[in-house]
Amino acid sequence: MAKNQDGITIHTRHHQHGLVEIRARMLVVTRYAAFMALLEDSQNLPNWIDNVSSSRVLKQLSPNENIVYTRFRAPWPVQDRDMVTYSRFDQPPGALVLTIEDAPDAYPPQPGYIRIKAVKATWTLAKLTNGLTHIEYIAFADPGGNLPGWMANQLSVSSAFNTFQGLREQLPEYQNRVHSQVRE
Repeated sequence: MAKNQDGITIHTRHHQHGLVEIRARMLVVTRYAAFMALLEDSQNLPNWIDNVSSSRVLKQLSPNENIVYTRFRAPWPVQDRDMVTYSRFDQPPGALVLTIEDAPDAYPPQPGYIRIKAVKATWTLAKLTNGLTHIEYIAFADPGGNLPGWMANQLSVSSAFNTFQGLREQLPEYQNRVHSQVRE
């Protein structure tokens, strides 16, 4: 276990090239529609996803599929990063699952940014019988460039923790939102 604090647990496991995959989990009171509304509010993403400076949907492929461009601030002396992803959400019985994969060819490289590669992430939400919702995030990404593996791994843990704190803080504001594609 890499971190266990404030009801948020973060685990890591070795993946490739000395980098780690992250698994973050927590329990919150939320609706699936609130989570999706928060995630789709690209103007608000910098307020809760750690180090995001901006994000926008480049193309909506279907009501539950998007191509998204996201920029990240990096701590000095590291160069800022960006990524282009394909995201899709589904609702198997008793859950909501959002999968994210890199889609670098969907948008050209931008000057001043290093492209994050090999992005693969899954958000899984499951309602429990006690009224809480279990949120799990499993992710791997190669930050690209010359970022040392130890630094990338340390940033992955702190970023996941900060993002989950931000998620928990922001979700109450979205509880009354409706999402046409989400079943509660």
